[in-house]
Amino acid sequence: MVPNILTIARLVLVPVFVFLLIEPSQLMVKWALGIFIFASITDYLDGWVARKFNSVTDAGKLLDPLADKILVMSALVMLVGLRSDVNATPWAPAWMVVVILAREIWVTGLRAVAAADGRVMAAQAGGKWKSALQMIGIIALLMHYPMRVGPILVNFQAVGIMCLAVSIVFSILSAIDYTRAALKA
Repeated sequence: MVPNILTIARLVLVPVFVFLLIEPSQLMVKWALGIFIFASITDYLDGWVARKFNSVTDAGKLLDPLADKILVMSALVMLVGLRSDVNATPWAPAWMVVVILAREIWVTGLRAVAAADGRVMAAQAGGKWKSALQMIGIIALLMHYPMRVGPILVNFQAVGIMCLAVSIVFSILSAIDYTRAALKA
């Protein structure tokens, strides 16, 4: 029960996150960042609680990845709309977002077909790595500006783009795994 509540909380936070980024000030971006970090933590917590207390449900197996997709896709779409103060480029490259969205729609479609046959396709390791990299990338992109971390000046925009690029590799590989699993069944 608690894992599903955490999943639903993540879904409820999405419209708040999106609202904050419609006409963002630096303060609104910071609030959106905090909400995204909190929502990302609930993603980890719901899975941990479900496994630890043996409360994994078919509803949770379906809702958790769906909530993750809605959170990540909403964030990526909003990041394409945000523009750099320096050169007006989007905070997230549109082509990367298109690849990620296409993969998510493909895998969701495979899961829907499996569900129609009475099967539940749970998240796989590659998909979990993909999600973690995307969430870290989105956090870095929301931080956006270069900042000092100790003696090092970190370009969070570059870190975010790099995380998204690596996540695309995991996205494609895990989509292939899901497709193979769906075809075998």
